[in-house]
Amino acid sequence: MANRYETVCILKPDAGDEAIKGFIQKVTASLEAGGGSLVKLDEWGRRRLAYPIQKKNEGYYFVMEYLSSPDASKEIGRLMGLNEDVLRHQTIRLEDKPKAEEKKAAAPEAAPQPAEGGAA
Repeated sequence: MANRYETVCILKPDAGDEAIKGFIQKVTASLEAGGGSLVKLDEWGRRRLAYPIQKKNEGYYFVMEYLSSPDASKEIGRLMGLNEDVLRHQTIRLEDKPKAEEKKAAAPEAAPQPAEGGAA
């Protein structure tokens, strides 16, 4: 069963461009080898961190959105945890947004009913 995931990763800013591109390709290849598929890859580039991490004030950000099994997602997290250039990473499972029609059908109407017997 394929779930939808989003992973945000911050790499050390002093990592070379080739090392960053190679790491992203390695993660993508691992995802595809695990039976997953990349939906979107968004590279934000170098940005200032909210607080210093390992005495670094900047980091290279990228965000991946993908479909995969839970095992493939765990493997991506493991790869990021083993790489010394990764400052932080976080993976979340995205929930499918219910359609407006499904929301209306699922929620019973809670509108107050007029009382019988007339007002005085």
